[in-house]
Amino acid sequence: MKQISALNYFSLKVMIFTGVLFGLVGINANADVLDDGIAGDKFLSAIAEQLTAYQIDVTSNLNDRDVLKKRIQNPRLGRFPDLPANSLPNSIEINAWETEYTQLQIGGVAILANASAEDLKDSSLFLHKWLESLDEDRIFTTFYLNDLPAAEKIASIASASGYTAYLFADGLDQSIVGNLFATAARRLAIDTRAARRYRSEVNEIDYLGQRVRRKTNSLFRDKGNSTLARREPSVFLKETLGDEFNQSTISEVIVPGGVALGASASLTITPLSLNYTDGAMHIVDETNRQWDLPELDIQSLKALFDFVERSILIKSDAIVDIDADARVRISSALRNTDAGYAIMHADTQPFEFVPNLPVTKSVVIDTDVHWLSSKNSDTLKFTTDYEVRFLSADIMRIAQTRVALEYEYESETETANYRDAWGRDIRRLDDNLDYAGLGQSMEKVASYAGWIGLLRKLKEDNIPFLHGRYEFMKIDKSGRKTPARH
Repeated sequence: MKQISALNYFSLKVMIFTGVLFGLVGINANADVLDDGIAGDKFLSAIAEQLTAYQIDVTSNLNDRDVLKKRIQNPRLGRFPDLPANSLPNSIEINAWETEYTQLQIGGVAILANASAEDLKDSSLFLHKWLESLDEDRIFTTFYLNDLPAAEKIASIASASGYTAYLFADGLDQSIVGNLFATAARRLAIDTRAARRYRSEVNEIDYLGQRVRRKTNSLFRDKGNSTLARREPSVFLKETLGDEFNQSTISEVIVPGGVALGASASLTITPLSLNYTDGAMHIVDETNRQWDLPELDIQSLKALFDFVERSILIKSDAIVDIDADARVRISSALRNTDAGYAIMHADTQPFEFVPNLPVTKSVVIDTDVHWLSSKNSDTLKFTTDYEVRFLSADIMRIAQTRVALEYEYESETETANYRDAWGRDIRRLDDNLDYAGLGQSMEKVASYAGWIGLLRKLKEDNIPFLHGRYEFMKIDKSGRKTPARH
């Protein structure tokens, strides 16, 4: 890793195994600002004039159709519509970036605004300052290694414009550069002909040269690449199922006969940040007090974290659906994980306890999640209200709840207690129904619902998760294999 400063700038030489290092493409062509969106971009607008003087084009959208109509003659620095501000890299993106970086295929320039000389004595201080900085100040540019000369010029110009830049191009300092990339809130890339020819799994390289779809500002049919994966449940929001006082508005065939969790938790504290240290997550509140969270194996926590990210992206609460032929559909975020297997197994239990209703489906949904603090403990606790519903379709094929059994789960005791029932067929319930047994069979689901509710709330409120994010995102969540049928 090399720091690039305005007064002490030097060239970083790297051996390229794939051939001779190319210079800037089309060095004699006049560079330009390629679109008007630059004016609204604080960083790009600050360095655009200097970049064009050094034969580097600038754009706010590397995938814009009009921009791509112009033949590429100079390197282009810009952003992507499908990597918007504050969209931090996920585990797949981090692993892909690190792999190609260590293979000497790509490099990166970490650019930080509002950093003092004291913060930059060494890489650990720079990383600390980076993690403490505002989202808009953490800028990371990815480049194909053959475009190193352009990356060096960008780093030098950024430094001369009041930013601090570190350039990575030697495959070393993996944990440092991995941390920087994993927490980069502004993600840019250098676009060149050579970079477009390179076949990469890194989005910042793979997206180069691709045009957004007509009448959209995305490369994907569903913006954000939110297309359902194979064998995922249909998109379903539990609110459409109605409740005791509101009618259902969704077709019965769409409702998963399984588990759907989408409540956003309420909290008695005001979170300031989420951290991951020493193998556990912690919340820091507005008084700078650190709160521990209840015990949960870290692989399951990672799986639930990924589910929340996926759920928000595709706008669906559905986790699992087992159809009449025993075929399993499960969220891709939970496939082949212990948490996913436990939820899938719980989906098979309702009819084991309630076998005599004239219904076609059961579905477990959370209705409320509440996280609480205690004066005598540094560990938060939570309660989850949930319902086990039994459904059928009316003559219009709209899903109708025939019976709903209400439960409350307490994390402190790890138990679920039956509360009440509603629905037109509650008189059909067996007098000897094992309410406690059904509740016990759902305790894992209720516990996971509490965590999902917390993570969803923190995500919705844009609570920063930077310290320890890199280590957390690299956790291997894989566990018990999800069967095709169950």
